[in-house]
Amino acid sequence: MITNNATPFAYTFANTQLAGQRVAFELQFTMLQNSLINNYNKEVEELAETPRSVEIKIEQLQKRATKLVDSLPALESFRQGNANNMGALEAIFEEVTTLFQTFNQDATVDADEVAAFEAQRDRVAEKIENLYLISHPDVNDANVIKNLKADLDTIRSLELTEGALTDNSDVADTLASLQTEVSIAITVTKNTVATTLDLEQKIQTEFATVEADLYELTTKERDRRELEISNLETDLGNLLRAISVSFEINSGLSDALAARLKPQVPPPGSAVNIIS
Repeated sequence: MITNNATPFAYTFANTQLAGQRVAFELQFTMLQNSLINNYNKEVEELAETPRSVEIKIEQLQKRATKLVDSLPALESFRQGNANNMGALEAIFEEVTTLFQTFNQDATVDADEVAAFEAQRDRVAEKIENLYLISHPDVNDANVIKNLKADLDTIRSLELTEGALTDNSDVADTLASLQTEVSIAITVTKNTVATTLDLEQKIQTEFATVEADLYELTTKERDRRELEISNLETDLGNLLRAISVSFEINSGLSDALAARLKPQVPPPGSAVNIIS
């Protein structure tokens, strides 16, 4: 009985080719995978860069927010200075009233009244001199404090003459004008304080709006990047899986083809084996 165990050339050739294909595919797959990953990394880097149009919007909002924040200390200082002036002006109004009373008790002016007047006059001048001279470009205070300070020389030069009260009518007229000016200054300063506070509140509201816009813009930009990067990862994974599955299918077909070329060996003891 002669048994032929020689392996057909076609099977050996196909099997060798299949092994070579596997090695070649592994190499090609690795190179393709590295290439795809490099492209993916480049796209991620590009996505990580915020578009210039969005950057400009963010920069503008940041500058606006900074400007708003920086403007508040000056406004607060201006408001506080005017609040201090308001209290001082009310005291000055009372001091001017007292100055009137130093020589308006009767129809004549004597030496004691002159001395009392001069002492009170200097007190009024000192209080006016101590007022805060402050200003702000965004708030019009009508220069009421500046104008009062401009009257200091006139106030200090006021002098009473002993004798008839009517001889001092010019002093009385000047003081009446001063009292009116102080009264107006009180009203204007109150309005200035209220206006400044209102402006501060508007700036704080605008700042909150700018901060909300900035947060929304940066959050949207972050979410956009994360979504697009996630999509890239999904696409890359799907592509690599598709390539791998394609190879497995092709490899399976090649295995099946090679298997068909392999000689069929009957089981030991079978009739076919005996007569072979």
